[in-house]
Amino acid sequence: MKKKSFLWSVLAMFVVATLSVGFTACGDDDDDAESNIIGWYTDLNSVAKRADFTKLDEAITSSEVLSTYRIGGQNLQIVATRDLFFSGGVYNDTNAKFGRLRFAIPSQIEVVHIIDNNTLARYYAMLYEDDASTTDAVYSLYAGTIFGNLTYYGTPTYYTYVQTDNKLLISNGDIYTVSNGGLIKDGSSGRLSKYDPYNKH
Repeated sequence: MKKKSFLWSVLAMFVVATLSVGFTACGDDDDDAESNIIGWYTDLNSVAKRADFTKLDEAITSSEVLSTYRIGGQNLQIVATRDLFFSGGVYNDTNAKFGRLRFAIPSQIEVVHIIDNNTLARYYAMLYEDDASTTDAVYSLYAGTIFGNLTYYGTPTYYTYVQTDNKLLISNGDIYTVSNGGLIKDGSSGRLSKYDPYNKH
């Protein structure tokens, strides 16, 4: 009888230990799922890259005339220079005077920073010379010997969110689908990919 009682005790302890490990593992899986989405996201196809500046470098090196205006009976030529593309440290190529180089570089990007398991920040960041803005640096790149180091800076807007399966329901009404480590906003075809904002790209 004592032997039977002992075996039942050992069996009960084994069952309890097994269940405890199972619950702990499940809890860890949930924590991993939450921590996996924490980070920075942007559309990596929409950020400026070193190669994008090649045609600007060539135009500046050759002092290319980008456009000509007639003012007061005289022709005014707009010649490509590095300074021409900046105003107060902000990159800008949207004016018609930039000729063939107008809109050559993506100067604004959207960034989503998932901060924790219920808060995120969204940025609409503009391209600046390094250290030319006091707002948050969200993406940095090396643009070659002429343009040097450039950074997208922006001011965060904070939202709360709830994760349901692979959907993030944002307090402003937006919905993102978590897919292969990235985010896809409902109603758009663009994909926001995870990246490291502290690395220069």
